[in-house]
Amino acid sequence: MRAYLIDPIKKEISVVNYNGDYQMINKFINCPRGFDAVYGFRNQDTLFVDDEGLLRKENYGFEFTYDNGHTQPLMGKALVLGTDAEGESVAVKSTLEEVASKVNWIGKVKIYHSQMGFEIVPIEADVEEAINSRIKEEVDKKLTEIAKGVNDGS
Repeated sequence: MRAYLIDPIKKEISVVNYNGDYQMINKFINCPRGFDAVYGFRNQDTLFVDDEGLLRKENYGFEFTYDNGHTQPLMGKALVLGTDAEGESVAVKSTLEEVASKVNWIGKVKIYHSQMGFEIVPIEADVEEAINSRIKEEVDKKLTEIAKGVNDGS
């Protein structure tokens, strides 16, 4: 069945084929133990992420925007699948473009652990890249808005 793999190391989202075996989720997202389900879509699509992604000292991450507008940083790769009424995995319902619009790459980060929780800090080399990526996203968004206005005759 159709699924999407979010890879923050390569900074890409790709279409993959999921065979329905839950153990394949671990292989797709490179997590040897367990995974968590993140319910960020109103259409019952689900993100599966490494349960221990925040427990590493360093990791690659992305910020995900839920359908309700809430954002959350997630660490490591994620697999996006659909879910039926019984909670079983089905083919993803969202388009690749819809999922891509919800992802903002964070890059490589240091993760500091304390009694207060986790602190995620971009690693120096990725800070400039993150800033440039964010600027490029804003410019692309503005250009798209301008192009729509021209095509609409406004």
